[in-house]
Amino acid sequence: MTLHIDHDVCLNEPSCPAALSCSTQALFFDPSTQKLFFNADRCSGCGQCVSKCAYKALSLFENSTELSAYLENISKVRTSFSSKLETLLGLK
Repeated sequence: MTLHIDHDVCLNEPSCPAALSCSTQALFFDPSTQKLFFNADRCSGCGQCVSKCAYKALSLFENSTELSAYLENISKVRTSFSSKLETLLGLK
């Protein structure tokens, strides 16, 4: 299992309900970076953290191929959105 944390969406709080719900402590707040961190070796794949994230900043994947496809799709969507927003605002 691998977990993607979208740090553009995540609030990265020490009291994150998703991290606190992780019984294996695979997802935890790192005070040195002030961000959530994921340790794949500890993950049981239960998905509890994903369901507890109110901001939908977490996505759980079976393997790195699924994660790569997801990241590619997200990148395309964000690029398209940014371009359309710039056009609407007259910045292009």
